[in-house]
Amino acid sequence: MKAIGMMSGTSLDGITVALASTGLNGENFKILSFETYPFSKKIRTFIEKVIEKGGTEEISFLNFYIGKLYANAVKEFMEEKKISRKEIDVIGMHGQTVFHTEKTRSLCGISVKGHTLQIGEPAFVARETGLTVVSNFRPKDMAAGGKGAPLIPLFDFLVFSKKGKRIAVQNLGGIGNVTFLSGKKLSSVFAFDTGPCNMLLDGAMKLLYGKNFDKDGKIASSGKIIEKLFAELKKTPYLKKKPPKSTGRSEFGEHFLKKALKGFEKEKKSDIIATLNKFVAFTIFKSYEDFLPEIDYAVLSGGGVFNKTLVSNIKNYLKVPVYVSDEFGVPAEAKEAGAFALYALRTIHGRFSDLPGATGAKEKQILGDITYAG
Repeated sequence: MKAIGMMSGTSLDGITVALASTGLNGENFKILSFETYPFSKKIRTFIEKVIEKGGTEEISFLNFYIGKLYANAVKEFMEEKKISRKEIDVIGMHGQTVFHTEKTRSLCGISVKGHTLQIGEPAFVARETGLTVVSNFRPKDMAAGGKGAPLIPLFDFLVFSKKGKRIAVQNLGGIGNVTFLSGKKLSSVFAFDTGPCNMLLDGAMKLLYGKNFDKDGKIASSGKIIEKLFAELKKTPYLKKKPPKSTGRSEFGEHFLKKALKGFEKEKKSDIIATLNKFVAFTIFKSYEDFLPEIDYAVLSGGGVFNKTLVSNIKNYLKVPVYVSDEFGVPAEAKEAGAFALYALRTIHGRFSDLPGATGAKEKQILGDITYAG
């Protein structure tokens, strides 16, 4: 079977589209091709503005607008790669997260235990491609008492687990998250968000340098650690919170960065970037030290693998072999898009895609809303 998966993460880099060939249980999973269609500076800035301060009209507009961006991206992808509609069974569309929290809120005696919103209207994708689309994956897990995140652990188990090995599969996206695998036992899998990652690093680059990201981690590598700032960052309450747990821009967005840097405005910019880079690596190390058994090795994926300084910092902390998912046949940049391609297939065949050990849901759920073509 073949499916297309699409993902735009919290780091707001753009839309990654991936064509995957796989069985329903990840048998012979392979990403046949993928492409990332970057958000322009204007689009990225607008999305950030809506996430931080948007009203209902702007969110409604952005929902349709991003739906059209997704539709354009997948059409261009299929044309570029010469992919026929007849080849594809389904499209899995994650959408753009604009809000995610696990905090409980009550009104008139009814409590809502966390809530989330991924936007990007799938009707545009279904209509433009003539293909069935599965979207809105997270709410079903949350309705069952879960955090709605992380959702990638089942994919990690199906693709990366190895008999007799304890593995940490670490995603370096806008938010960092880890999946712990112990051999081939599905019941032993658990996962959680380790804390901020590219969201924090990219935010600092934009604030201090007016750039979208620190290419190859070169600026971080040129700076020195500001020990006082590093000590303050290590006190971040999220790090002490026990799993299952998830987080997002509502906790580690622009407001977190500005608050963290208050009082350090006179420090060298490169030193601030270096300190934040080391802090992200520390959140991963601390998460493993506090909440994981000993591991045999770690596998990294996500955009953060291209930040050489971050990868180096992670390796220095972990003291075990650290690989990139590309070495296991899964391109780091396309892993999550590939996962949602698999999950879309599982949904239309009535299979679950979340894991209670990762999200805290009461039982496994068939995820997503289905939008039919035509």
